[in-house]
Amino acid sequence: MSIQFSSEDMFNLSKSFHDLSTALGDFRYSNWNELNQEQRADLEAKQWTLFNMSSDLNATSVVLKVELFDEDIKTLKSCVVDMQAAAQKIEDIKHAIAIAAKAVAFGGAIYLAVSTGDVAAMIAAATSLMQEINVNV
Repeated sequence: MSIQFSSEDMFNLSKSFHDLSTALGDFRYSNWNELNQEQRADLEAKQWTLFNMSSDLNATSVVLKVELFDEDIKTLKSCVVDMQAAAQKIEDIKHAIAIAAKAVAFGGAIYLAVSTGDVAAMIAAATSLMQEINVNV
């Protein structure tokens, strides 16, 4: 059965990108003295990318108009939950940067899915992000 990702779902996804961006910024400032300049800069760049993705997703009030199945919707909703809980799961700078990188890839996969219909890449990126967030859980 094919379903669309609702505007409320998209809002929640947008918010999860925002929340993860904020969590990464909080981590960066909380660990400022333990991070080197390169780590701080890398985390800040990814933080801003995620923040901008959040803004783009929210501003367009887009509905994912691609062929999604129940399992795809469940994966995307699980990813939203995991992204919102990521702040409590970040263990160190390496984990923070890995989560941020996979979140950026997931955001890119969303744009790819919207423009090409490539749902498989989006679901794979969401799954990869969830695995990274929950790596030691």
